Amino acid sequence: MVTRSRPRSTRLLVIALVSISLAIITLDYREGDAGPLAEAGRWTQTVMAPLQQGVSTVTRPIGDFFSGLAHLPSLERNNADLRGQVADLQTQIAGAADIQDRLRTLTDLLGLKQTLDPAGIPAVVIGNGVSNFEWTITISAGSDDGVRVGQPVVAGSATTPRLVGRVVSVTPVSADVELLIDQNFAVAGRLSTTRATGLVRGRGEQDPRMDGIPQDTEISLNGDQPVQVFTVSYEINGQQGRYPPGILIGEVSSVIQSTNALETAVTLRPAVDFSALEYVLVYKTDQSQEGSTG
Repeated sequence: MVTRSRPRSTRLLVIALVSISLAIITLDYREGDAGPLAEAGRWTQTVMAPLQQGVSTVTRPIGDFFSGLAHLPSLERNNADLRGQVADLQTQIAGAADIQDRLRTLTDLLGLKQTLDPAGIPAVVIGNGVSNFEWTITISAGSDDGVRVGQPVVAGSATTPRLVGRVVSVTPVSADVELLIDQNFAVAGRLSTTRATGLVRGRGEQDPRMDGIPQDTEISLNGDQPVQVFTVSYEINGQQGRYPPGILIGEVSSVIQSTNALETAVTLRPAVDFSALEYVLVYKTDQSQEGSTG
């Protein structure tokens, strides 16, 4: 009997709920906004509004989080694009700085040529022959350009010409330059402040050494004791040459105590950074007929 009564009671419950719903709908329609049901709805909305706002506040970050996850691939692509643009700009800036440095160097070389030797031959360093036995560079000018064995090679600017070395071998399109730090290199030097002279010799990886300075010479190590070329003639493989006077060799870096009571020696920090040397000027003017100066 229990089993048979359940469907009947269920049908009665459904009929009752439908009847009540129809009655409420009819009543609400007749009363409009002034009825008790409308008032109850407004009261419910007033009570629930803060709760809805709180729930929205709590759940909004969660929604934003999942929305962000959905757009994450796009954001990563945008960030990658931005990083690529930044890298391109940095490369352009670095390239512009390099171009400015080269332009400045070439401008200095042009000024050096016009001031020191208008007939001088500009050249690019195209090879580095530094080894344990020789310290040389190869330049892009040769005998076809007027380069000859024995010619001095300089760098720097019109106001501060610096000694690089001398030409020791030549081909029609290139030449080898023996650097002043080579162990076979020697040149007469003069302390610019005291006018004392001595012989400067290359020592490879060590700073060049200047010997033969009078013992009573006042020597400063504060960076204000430059050493310049003192006019001297030389011969290489039968070729005569002469260094132009006043070319900067370097600065005194240390004093060496000599066993000779009449002389002292110093080491020099070269004025040229040979590891970064790019452009040089071959001193072409023949000074063999000019009088010695200094």
